[in-house]
Amino acid sequence: MNNFFKKFTSKLLTNLKTILQAVIASVIIWFFISIQIFPNITQHISDVKVECKPTQHMINENLQITSVDVSEVTIKIQGKRYSISDLKGEDFVAHCDLSKIYEAGVHDVDIVVETADSATECEILADNLTAKVNVSKIISREIEVAAYTDGIKIADGMQIEGKVEVFPSTIIVTGEEKLVNSIGHIKAVPDYEDVLGESAELICTPVLYNQYGMRMLNDDLALSEGNISMNVPVYKVKTLPLNVQFTNSSTNFNISNLKYSMSVTELTIASPDSSIDNLDAIDIGEISLTSLTLKDLQGGVALPVKLPDGYKNISGNKTVTVYFENYDEYGQLGFTVPAENINVINAPNNFDVKVLTNVLTVNVVGLSSYIQEMTSDDIYATVNLLGVELSEGTKSVSVSFRLSGTNSRGWVTGEEYKVEIQISLPPEDVDALTPGY
Repeated sequence: MNNFFKKFTSKLLTNLKTILQAVIASVIIWFFISIQIFPNITQHISDVKVECKPTQHMINENLQITSVDVSEVTIKIQGKRYSISDLKGEDFVAHCDLSKIYEAGVHDVDIVVETADSATECEILADNLTAKVNVSKIISREIEVAAYTDGIKIADGMQIEGKVEVFPSTIIVTGEEKLVNSIGHIKAVPDYEDVLGESAELICTPVLYNQYGMRMLNDDLALSEGNISMNVPVYKVKTLPLNVQFTNSSTNFNISNLKYSMSVTELTIASPDSSIDNLDAIDIGEISLTSLTLKDLQGGVALPVKLPDGYKNISGNKTVTVYFENYDEYGQLGFTVPAENINVINAPNNFDVKVLTNVLTVNVVGLSSYIQEMTSDDIYATVNLLGVELSEGTKSVSVSFRLSGTNSRGWVTGEEYKVEIQISLPPEDVDALTPGY
């Protein structure tokens, strides 16, 4: 038995070379026979990538491809076996034919397939390859940004006053026409959660809302500004009573005789700091009795409301009118002040001062019962030279008035009254200046 296997193995090894040569020859013969009998073959190629690029017309008209339902296709090719047997998907290029697209919408377009290398010899049998291409018109729209302050927490006693400004005040939104046109408004929402105790500039995020007030996601929209700021004016607010001051009255005039009321008794004002805490009332102004006439008593006196720089008038009143309730008890009469009732005080020692005005005609306003009993002798005029620069010659100077009695119920009113005085050197000074003295 062993001899049999030895003989078989020996013969096999002897003929192995002949067997291998026969196999190789058979393959070569079959290859040439296949070429002659079957010159072309057909096969399918999968995973051919599809490109979809806008045409120049689409670019010019802001038409943008938003979706394509096909990304890869399978094609059928025909050609010589030796030429096409090794071809794969990357050896071909496919693109959507968008040459007939002129407007937005969903379009059915042909898919054109070509070989990546023009030297590749094969016939592409892919027919009726189509894709649905969604095309949108892209527009840009400038939209005003509104300040959103509802979520801002303000410290006690403070409040937002004045215009809340947003920078920039508008944002350009770019995107699909239908989506952009659905935007109702944009709000600047502060990225701030702490309590605000003073005016501040806050960083904000622009938030889009549609025409129904619903918040929109802006993933498909491009905004010209990603971060915006908001200037929030915060003030301390306080309501204060109003006062009015009466000036230039006679020293013996009793202000309580003027029974008055004001059209506004208090104002609500706002301060950018805590200085308002030091105020208990607001003095809206002064009324000089020397300019208060009977007509003013009857019609009232309007005073403008003036506040320090930086303060805000929350109440909005521009003027406050002072009304005199007992105006019908007052009257006005004219009097002539005699020269002996015109006195000079604070005259300097180095000059002699003489009043040249003999009489001074004035108007007196007061309670009718009081002024009807007055005479010219009840009015005294005073020339106060304290601080007045004097030199030799005549000079016109202002005078103030006092009415006689311990409880005056009237005052001199009208334009500024003046008298003429003569200023000269004392006799001894004149002698010292005389030549030869």
